[in-house]
Amino acid sequence: MPKQPTEAMSSDPSGSSGKSDPAQSVRQAAENTLSQARQAVDQYIREASRMHGAMESSAEAAQSRARELNRKAIGFAEKNVNAAFDFAQQLVRTKDPEIVQLQQEFLRRQVEQMSSQMKELGEHSTQTAQTATAAARPKA
Repeated sequence: MPKQPTEAMSSDPSGSSGKSDPAQSVRQAAENTLSQARQAVDQYIREASRMHGAMESSAEAAQSRARELNRKAIGFAEKNVNAAFDFAQQLVRTKDPEIVQLQQEFLRRQVEQMSSQMKELGEHSTQTAQTATAAARPKA
C-alpha cells in the first residue's frame, strides 16, 4: 500500500490547525505582563535598598561630623569662658591706669581667638556637608 501524505502536525498543543487560540494569546500576554511587572518591582526594590544604604551612610557621616563639631564648639566655649575669668581676675589685681590697657589687650585677643574659632567651625561645617553629600551620591 502506498504511503498517504500525512497532515503536518501543528505546533499548537490544542491541535487546531493554523488557528490561534484566543485564550492562549491572553494567557501569553498575561505571562509577559507579569514577567515585566516582576522585573520592574525587583529593580525598584534593588534601587530602594541602595538608596536606603546611601542615606544611612550619609546620616552616619553627618552625625559623626556633627558630634565633632559640637565637641569643638564646647571646647571653644570653655576656652572663652576661662579667658573671661582670667581677665576678670587680672582686673581685680590691677591699678586704675592699667585697666584700659588690659581691657584693650583682652578684647584684641578675644577677637583674634573668636575669628580663628569661627573659621575653624566654618571649615568643619563645610567638610561635614561635603562628607554627607558624598555619602549620599550613588556609587559608580
